[in-house]
Amino acid sequence: MIFPATQANMSLAKRIFLENLDECLYYPKYFVIGTVYGCNSRCIFCFNEWDKTRKSIMSMQLFDKFVDEVSAYSEWIEQVCLNHGGEPTLDKDLATRVQMLKSAGIKKTDISTNGQLLTPQLSLKLIEAGIDAISISINAMTKPTYEKIHRGLNFDVVMNNTMQLFRLRDELRPNLQIRVRMLVLEENEPEVNDWLIYWKKYAKENDRIYAKPPHSFGNQIWQNSTDDVEIFAKQPCVSPFSTLVMQTDGTIGLCCADYDTKIRLGDFSTQTIKDIWNGEKFNKIRHNHANENRNAIKLCRGCNIWERDAVEM
Repeated sequence: MIFPATQANMSLAKRIFLENLDECLYYPKYFVIGTVYGCNSRCIFCFNEWDKTRKSIMSMQLFDKFVDEVSAYSEWIEQVCLNHGGEPTLDKDLATRVQMLKSAGIKKTDISTNGQLLTPQLSLKLIEAGIDAISISINAMTKPTYEKIHRGLNFDVVMNNTMQLFRLRDELRPNLQIRVRMLVLEENEPEVNDWLIYWKKYAKENDRIYAKPPHSFGNQIWQNSTDDVEIFAKQPCVSPFSTLVMQTDGTIGLCCADYDTKIRLGDFSTQTIKDIWNGEKFNKIRHNHANENRNAIKLCRGCNIWERDAVEM
């Protein structure tokens, strides 16, 4: 036994469909692959006041390498999400990448988008490529509030694109899951209830309409509270035991909160996923989490990115 059989560790294993936590070392269950680093918005809650001059797209050569390796583990892998640190619809090859993953046997593919460039034409391409889920962030019910929060985006365009996605889904792929989500901020809190009621009208049984509080991006936007640091101190996070997060250049960071790869765990351009996943750096992170020492990692102190309560209708 590599990881101690504590109640917290056993509960975590069940959460990621494992008999025991040691099985996680076989291969990642989940992938978050940033094919774009860059965004068409400057939302007030986001980290994207980062280097505005930097923008990159993952090469098809590197993506081919990724598809080739994960195809051998398609039965094990639960999901591949095609965005991290950027707006995925800026990638002109997005639908092609989805199709490549589905052809490789990946069970579930998804993206999270702000919806501005999710035109009916692109929605159709993604549906035809076989995408399984699309999340759209719409953080307001009214145009003035929306455009105050989503700087650079157009409320009317996003609303129309989203409603057209629902229409195309209903006509062509009823099993496609659509998730519409809101981050509850001071600016939009009075609109939350109306927002939930409005979007629930469009949702099918498999869809999800929800609102939840923002997170700190691993203490990088603000410092997590003293209470949260204490609450989560002895709770292992699900991410290092289940999920590999890759930037456009193949560098592997700690998790989704590590948006600029401050904790670099490997480089897929020169290594394999298998070697990175079982490398010394990843195992040190897991050891800290499994042994009630997550607070030794600054980005992990009090982080609740996967533990936030959502409000749903």
